[in-house]
Amino acid sequence: MGAAYTHRCDRCGYSFHTSGPWEFYRADDGSIRPYGHPAPLSAEAAERGVHGLLGKVYCPACDQVREVVLVEFTEPCRRPRSVWLDPPEPLAPYSSGELPACPGCGGTRLVLGDEGGEGLTCPRCGAGRLVATMDWIS
Repeated sequence: MGAAYTHRCDRCGYSFHTSGPWEFYRADDGSIRPYGHPAPLSAEAAERGVHGLLGKVYCPACDQVREVVLVEFTEPCRRPRSVWLDPPEPLAPYSSGELPACPGCGGTRLVLGDEGGEGLTCPRCGAGRLVATMDWIS
């Protein structure tokens, strides 16, 4: 059940967008492809199942929005709703429940929605605070 957020500085107006988590599957070459929500986008997606969830998250350490795998499962999930209702077992690196590190700088405080970004100092003006607003939810 993904959502999209706008994060805006209450002082200078600097803003950026984050979204997720979104279902994905892995292609034959190992690349990540969007699965679709609430239904598969393609026959290939339906055949492969959901391999995990990814999101577009903000890293305050490097001031970048990056696409990050939030969790990957030990086995593909063939029933997409169960990803949300009865999640499959995650691969070891994702079993702690913590967000992974930023793939760009290694920062460990990634922000998806309003669950951790409130009160962050604006990286642009240094005086305002970032405020998150949910734009939509699916």
